[in-house]
Amino acid sequence: MPFPSYRLPNIKDKKLLDPHVVIIGAGASLAACPFDKNGKKVPLLSNIHKVLGLTDLLQTYNFSHKELENFELLYSKVAESTKYGDLKSILENKVFEYFNSLELPDRVTIYDYLILSLTSKDLIISFNWDPFLLQAYVRNLKVENLPQVVFPHGNVGMGVCNKCRVKGYANSICLSCGEPLEKVPLLYPVNKKDYQSKEIIKNEWTVAEIYLNRAVGLTIFGYGAPDSDREAYELLKNSYKKSNTIPISRFSIINLASEEAAQKHKWEEIFDERMGSFHTDFKQSILWYAPRISMESIFDAILQQQPRENIQSFRDFESLEELQNFACSINTFDMAI
Repeated sequence: MPFPSYRLPNIKDKKLLDPHVVIIGAGASLAACPFDKNGKKVPLLSNIHKVLGLTDLLQTYNFSHKELENFELLYSKVAESTKYGDLKSILENKVFEYFNSLELPDRVTIYDYLILSLTSKDLIISFNWDPFLLQAYVRNLKVENLPQVVFPHGNVGMGVCNKCRVKGYANSICLSCGEPLEKVPLLYPVNKKDYQSKEIIKNEWTVAEIYLNRAVGLTIFGYGAPDSDREAYELLKNSYKKSNTIPISRFSIINLASEEAAQKHKWEEIFDERMGSFHTDFKQSILWYAPRISMESIFDAILQQQPRENIQSFRDFESLEELQNFACSINTFDMAI
């Protein structure tokens, strides 16, 4: 009998060791809360100048309508010319201040479900600047066994101690030396991003690659992988290829219905139609139907030929406490293969 062309998942003592990796973009934040706790709008790169009230300022520099509607194009032009030095600083400060002011609503959000749908062996890779994911993480800490999170483009909710080489939450202190954590730089949309010169950004990418190299499941939620992220897209795609699990791993895309064809084409090298799925809502995904045991349930069905009969699915909980109690009810027995 020939050996399979893919590797089987790593299992020890009936526990799956390989991670489910989730990549999120701006669409995930919009799905979680288009407006924050205080009614502030969550911006996209296409409307960021309007949301942040920068339109009048930018018009004084005679940018075209096309440039105003495309922050990637505009910022690249600003960053590449010394004559826009002052404007570059203004844009960066305004962007950081606005995103830093955003607060997750008190109600249960998709980010709470996302955090509690995974466990400590899993990873969320966020390309968002907003602090929502970290705020959801903090308020769900009591559940324990939560996923790892990294921010390859930086995040306003994260701080770093460069001396001790540790990261933590913004506006807190380093637990090693007691010094205040520094702000993490945000990577702005330019033709070629610098992933190497900032140690914290380099480390975030290293962690992302390590997890993708071992992943047995990949979900892409609200991340369009735009052309300005070409380098990031190639790193993500090639890292996942190295896992050598594509024929048996679950690949899910969650995005707008209008993006289905484009997204399937974008990821076609690693999107196996037999194991792949496209959803327009987080509630249609395996993370909703099999929280905390997403890949375990898949492998019971396709490798053990024993589909689980009673999988506890999420439902619309009225309070965060109800959701947390439900997540805690999924025990170590359920998490076994």
